[in-house]
This record gives sequence, structure tokens and C-alpha cells, in this order.
Amino acid sequence: MAGADRTGTGDAHVEVGGGDGALRGRPWASGAALMVGLCLMASGCTGSAPGPAAGSSPASGSSRPSAVSQSAGASSVAAPTSGWAITQANVGLKRLGLNCTSLPAYRGPSTVPAGTTIAGRLISTGLDLSAGSITIERSCIRPTKAAPGMPIVGTTNYNSMRPAAGRVIIRDSEIDGTLLDARTAAQATGFIGVADLARNYIHRLGSGIGIMNAGSELDSVIEQNYVTGLVAEGDPAKDGTHSDAFTVRDFDVSKRGDRTLIVRNNRFDCDSGSDTGALFIQTYSGRIGNVLVEGNLLEGGGYQLGLNGANYPYSNVRALNNRLSGTGWGPAYLQGGKGWTRWENNHLHGDGDVRAQGAAVNHP
Repeated sequence: MAGADRTGTGDAHVEVGGGDGALRGRPWASGAALMVGLCLMASGCTGSAPGPAAGSSPASGSSRPSAVSQSAGASSVAAPTSGWAITQANVGLKRLGLNCTSLPAYRGPSTVPAGTTIAGRLISTGLDLSAGSITIERSCIRPTKAAPGMPIVGTTNYNSMRPAAGRVIIRDSEIDGTLLDARTAAQATGFIGVADLARNYIHRLGSGIGIMNAGSELDSVIEQNYVTGLVAEGDPAKDGTHSDAFTVRDFDVSKRGDRTLIVRNNRFDCDSGSDTGALFIQTYSGRIGNVLVEGNLLEGGGYQLGLNGANYPYSNVRALNNRLSGTGWGPAYLQGGKGWTRWENNHLHGDGDVRAQGAAVNHP
């Protein structure tokens, strides 16, 4: 993962720049923002395969927080080295001996200023990280309310429809939908945008992580995250929701030929009962290029690993050394385009042993 990587030891802290916390003038549930959300909700927006649920809206922030001290727990354990080694105990807060209720409340703005680090906080609203140059670590994002059409955490500026202005990092944290009612949770996506996400635990939402409106400049590393416990509501053929544990809808490399999206050593479990699948790459909102999918455990309904050339071309997409459950509609799906540039050492996941290598999965 690019850049420095603190593992969660030492004191937690919060550094917040200017701003009064009000979400003034931000069309969270209307106009272009709502259109983005509705397209993610509707099955018609994803071609022949069902699409993910819409996200939800950040609520207003509150007063600026003061710095606090909250050390990581003594029960910290080593981070997993592959997707099939991930459990709830070795990612997110639990790995560090922390939990959501042990953290002091975040009282800063929901529209987070550039240059901010939020560490060791319980955040009860969604977050707008579109200013960029923001780090969230050792924190719990557990909203008490959300509006359809927006992510719980996102990096898009919906006034201009621009991506994050600088690098965003979310690590060693939890995005938790357990305080949302069933319908709201099913319509919510944990994260949508472009960022580096590492060792996060994301659960009880309609969908987990979406790389979308990613712009053309920032790299992204999605590593050692666990998405599970996804939920769905309604008839998926009508107005119901669909679930993706992880999806990519655009990642443009035309301006930066060395730009990369690395999706490595994650565990993506998509089993809501209305599933697109664990990992779904689709050129719905733009071109996609230079994607590496490696060392992941992909589980659940739908297809575990899907590649779909919908509205734009894709290029240089590689799938290496992944484990797939083979449940639902099957391990792999391909529609449109030339297919995977490299497809190597992808196997079914052996029952009863997270280290097992089952039968080889052929290039779809």
C-alpha cells in the first residue's frame, strides 16, 4: 500500500481544519446526487447483471472536537496476509482491541476539511471526504440515519461531480449499518468514490465498497478489508435492492498510463439474497484500466467474480491467485470486451479450511 501506514498503536487523535460542520448548499438527496444513487439502485443501470444498492446521505456535523487519547487495546493481533485468512477478529477495530462503543464521539463537521486526520472516534453520521487529503483511522462510522441515493462515506463533490481533490485513506476502522432500519440499510453503500482502504470491517449494509467517479489521477489500494453481512429489501426485479461486496464502475487511465487500482487480500462476502456478486467490475460510468485483483476470498450469491464491458471499454485487468466459493450463480462471469488480460491460479475455496486450494477455475 502506497505511503506510510500506521498500524493503530499509540494514541488516537483528531485534527480538524476550518469549517462549522454545516452541509450548506449540498444537494445530498436531489439533482445529480440522487441520479447517481438511483442508477446504482436500479437493475436497469447495470446492463444484464443486477447492480448494487444506492448509498446514503451524511447528516450534519456538529462542533469541532478536541483532541483525545485512546490507546489501542492490548489484544492487537497481526493483520491477515491473504483474503482467506481474514476473520472479524483480525481486521477493523477488533484487531486492535477496540470497539465502537469504546470510542469517544466525533463532533466535527460531516463535510471534512482537507488536511484532516480523524482517529479513535465514534462517528454517528456519514462523511463527505471530497476535499481530499484526509485520513480516517481506528474509528467507527455507525450512522443513525441515512438518505437513499448517497454513500455512507464518499469522496465525490456533488456540487461539481468531481472526485476527491487529494488522497483519502480509511484504515483499521469499521463502517456499521446496524443502527439503520432494514430498508435504509439495504439502500446504503459503505463507501463510494476513490480512496485507499485497508483492514476495514464493513457490514450490515446493502453494498460494501464502490470505486466510482474515480477521476483520472489518483491511484487506489483496497487491501485486507472484510465486507460481510449485506442485506437486501424488496423485489430485485422491480424496486428492490441489489448487493455488491465490492464493485468498480470507472477507473480512467488515459491521462496517467501508470495509474493502478489494486484489490488485494480482501474477503468479500455477498450473501444478501439479492446479489450481483462479491466482486463486480463493470464499465458503467467510464473506462476501466490497470486493475489487479489478487489474493482475495470471494463468497456468496450471484457470481463471485464478474467482468462486464457495459458502456465503455476496459483494458489490463488481471485476476491472480483468488479463491472463489463457487456458490450462487457460479464462480466467474464475463460479458463484453476481451476478458481478463491475465487469469492465473484462481481456484475454488476448499471447504472447511481457509488455506485450502480447491479445483481450478477456468478463464470465463
